[in-house]
Amino acid sequence: MVYRTSSENEVTDNLDLMVQVAEKYYVDQMTQAQIADMYDISRSTISRLLSRARDEGIVRIQIVRPQIRHASLEDRLRTQFGLGEAIVITAQQWPTQSHEVRHLVGTEAAQFVDPLIKANMLVGVGRGRTLAELAFGLSKLATLRNITLLQLLGDIDIRHSLARGAEITRVLCEGYGGTGYFLNAPALVPDRQFAHLLMQSSNIQQVSNLYERLDLAIVGIGALHNSPLVLAGLLSEPEIQRLASADAVGDICGHFYTVDGKVVDDAYPGVSIGISWQQLLACPQVIVIASGGEKVAPILGLLRIHMIDVLVTDERTAEKVLLT
Repeated sequence: MVYRTSSENEVTDNLDLMVQVAEKYYVDQMTQAQIADMYDISRSTISRLLSRARDEGIVRIQIVRPQIRHASLEDRLRTQFGLGEAIVITAQQWPTQSHEVRHLVGTEAAQFVDPLIKANMLVGVGRGRTLAELAFGLSKLATLRNITLLQLLGDIDIRHSLARGAEITRVLCEGYGGTGYFLNAPALVPDRQFAHLLMQSSNIQQVSNLYERLDLAIVGIGALHNSPLVLAGLLSEPEIQRLASADAVGDICGHFYTVDGKVVDDAYPGVSIGISWQQLLACPQVIVIASGGEKVAPILGLLRIHMIDVLVTDERTAEKVLLT
């Protein structure tokens, strides 16, 4: 078909043509000049069609770095802790800043986590900085799968943050074309009576009633003294000290636990608003993403009670977990 007589806007808006051009260029490996001759349109229009195909997700470009996963560490983690899967990200030259490590782990792991998210699943979503990086990476790979996404913990900060549970849930909803359920509540409520009343509200009940039916949970974990819960000011210094005295090493979805995986929520006077500890344990598949030396003890605590089914971490953290 000849498009020379059509306006450029008509041509670049033609979805069928966009797909055909993308196939010729990326699959058949024809040059832009050859494609322009075939359809009798300018080379610049072909370039615009290819750019728009990438922008609209018709073409998805994925770069897989060689040896991005550390196979031997993954095998040792699976064997030692009975994991269903371990994804250990490595690199020839490691960044020195913690935020750079989080970005590397999250974005590189996305290509391996994406296949675990199946059509029609009920997926729980946690919070955290490394999880936010993973969600960003997943959003670039996502296809429409009719999944339902549930925020697993109320939010930790009144200010906008990419690490908020609601924001991560939103990003994944848009990527996978899913239905999202959000918890419009704080992550931690210091008054237990008020917290229980809040959990009984109809809006929160609609979300929490679905936790029993989860197929998959994707969560981050926090170290006690560097947790987003602490950084956001939801825990006072005396409360942190009480948790430390109870041997808490970290939290998952607002639940505090020891290096042996014993939950010590009673050391905190309030209540977390979200999924319960038992519901997390009962979830068929829990993906935990965590990186950094301060996450070694929190990772170990969950590995020792077999709460983690898929561990996503970096090479250095994996080595420390295996040596501890």
